[in-house]
Amino acid sequence: MLSCFWSVGEAVRAKWRVPLGDSGMLDFFLRLLGQNGLDHALKVHVLRLIGNSCADTDENRARVFSSKSLSSVISQLQDTSLIPFAIPVLFNICVDYEPAQQHASDSMLSLELIKLISSPAFNECRAFLGYACRILDLLVTRSTEVDMAPENIVIVLLDLATDREIPCDMEDFLSLVNTSMAYLKHERFQKALVTLGGLDIALTVLIDSYTRFDSHPSIGSGVPDEDDAKLLSQMRTALNQVLSDVSALPEFKEACPVVSPFTASLRRWLSSPQLQLQVCACIMLGNLARSDAACEEFVHTSQVHKPLIAILTDANDSQLLHAAIGFLKNLALPAKNKELIGDAGCIAILPRLWLMDTLQQIQFSSISLARQLINGTFENVRKVCKRLSDDEASPANMRTNLSFLISLFERTDIEPVKMEISRLVTAICRVYSNYTGRTPENMEEIRKKFFVMHPDIGRSLSFMVSQTKWPVVRSEGWFVFALMARYPDGAKCISDLMNDVAVFQPLVELLTGKDLIDPTKSTKSSSSSPQPSSSTSPASLLEGLTPEEPTQPHAQAAEMNRLDRENALVLVNEMLKNRGEEMAVMRRAAFEDLLKGGGELVRSYRESKPQWDDGELVPPERRVSAGLNVQEVVAESFKEVLG
Repeated sequence: MLSCFWSVGEAVRAKWRVPLGDSGMLDFFLRLLGQNGLDHALKVHVLRLIGNSCADTDENRARVFSSKSLSSVISQLQDTSLIPFAIPVLFNICVDYEPAQQHASDSMLSLELIKLISSPAFNECRAFLGYACRILDLLVTRSTEVDMAPENIVIVLLDLATDREIPCDMEDFLSLVNTSMAYLKHERFQKALVTLGGLDIALTVLIDSYTRFDSHPSIGSGVPDEDDAKLLSQMRTALNQVLSDVSALPEFKEACPVVSPFTASLRRWLSSPQLQLQVCACIMLGNLARSDAACEEFVHTSQVHKPLIAILTDANDSQLLHAAIGFLKNLALPAKNKELIGDAGCIAILPRLWLMDTLQQIQFSSISLARQLINGTFENVRKVCKRLSDDEASPANMRTNLSFLISLFERTDIEPVKMEISRLVTAICRVYSNYTGRTPENMEEIRKKFFVMHPDIGRSLSFMVSQTKWPVVRSEGWFVFALMARYPDGAKCISDLMNDVAVFQPLVELLTGKDLIDPTKSTKSSSSSPQPSSSTSPASLLEGLTPEEPTQPHAQAAEMNRLDRENALVLVNEMLKNRGEEMAVMRRAAFEDLLKGGGELVRSYRESKPQWDDGELVPPERRVSAGLNVQEVVAESFKEVLG
């Protein structure tokens, strides 16, 4: 605790604190401080007595608070010669005593401190800058401080931290930046940082943390020791988190176009040797990439995907990898960007990340990035499925990048990772089933080669429709199965999958409403108003969304079942057309019964719900739950798995 006033020992001072209050002496001097015309030397002694009386003594702090004398102490800040006494007194009164902190906030102490420390008159008292920051740290914990503090408080603090004329040492630098971040946790000050032109100063803080105190120290005592280096690292990480929040604001998007001097600085940081500069650039630029137009400008004009791919090629830090992958996933959303990013080598470097079993979040996100790149993009699918070697004598001749993922599917126990691989495989099958840019004969040959090269894709495909945790993902699986069944090679693959009871049983339940093992038992999937379970109901998946109409879980689940049933009918019909002659008699009869039973359920639903799609296949994006982001659903489950 601060103690810099009396010349007697600490034990004596502590011994007399309570008696000074009980005797009424403290109250007397508090009243004396509020009088006009008090001699300067007497003021100094009064402040000393008040400060030492309140050190570690709540009884005396309460006396200051109840006597409403705090404003008298605050007013002493206007006298430069009293600053060395007034600031420690204010700290002693406020620290560990919430009523005084609240009163100080209500008394606009933060405004007085900001006016003081930004004034040239404070230059002679810079030794007390750290204490001023500690007082502000106490004030910002009060709810009223968010409204009471001056709007420019963060910019003033960061300006002092980056001042070149009177540079501060590392201790004050950290105090100023950490205090500014405490205020930046609140949206009011985040918006002010943008609208008042403070973004460039925030970037300068990050640069200075390296150039002044780390890589090439020019100020202070030299290279920071281990503890100081840790504090600097923590400060950079925290500042990046705050800037992430700032860059998510609409005001940031308006103030910083994709092509601007500010974003140009950030783009240069992507190639910086300093980790947190790269992280900051990925986060802030990534938050600008929230629309197709912005993403296309980033890729086609700024070529920002190239340094991001370089990061994924060499980096091993999980924070940086996560930020870079997140940015690339945004950029990969527009159809115009997918092939360009794939041609820049992104797909070729992803297997390194897929093998990071100890960084499972990176593993998951990189698989998700690959799936995003191949969605509806034939050339990127070809890259994923290309032979790793043209040498027929090499084992790699019969392996592809997709082979890595299939192997990962077999060995991992992380459900969301398995699910993302399954979704990637179905995305490939969807492209191969829908692509019209080549002749039918050529596509038939490509599909045949795909199944020959990847004979073990069955389990990942089966996982899509056999799992019950993500109903929307299961729907995606039935849709792709129906697409694949239209072609001989795809139909053969699906036929083989149907030998697995884990795949055939949900198909039976979907089309007949009966359990495969016990036909007398009705399943919930046949009900027009199913009861949602706690783990799989669409209501739980839709949590946090704001649909145009009020969410009706039962109706939505019924509509999802109906659309799944429609796609399953197409699947069975195509299977009978393409594989019926090769099926065993009993298998063919079973499929015909499924077609009949499913048709009856559909007709029944049509009679009760005439408003429905008449399309032959209903892709997941046209469903009632079209607002669902399946990726977010699976990612949320991934967080649950990892705890």
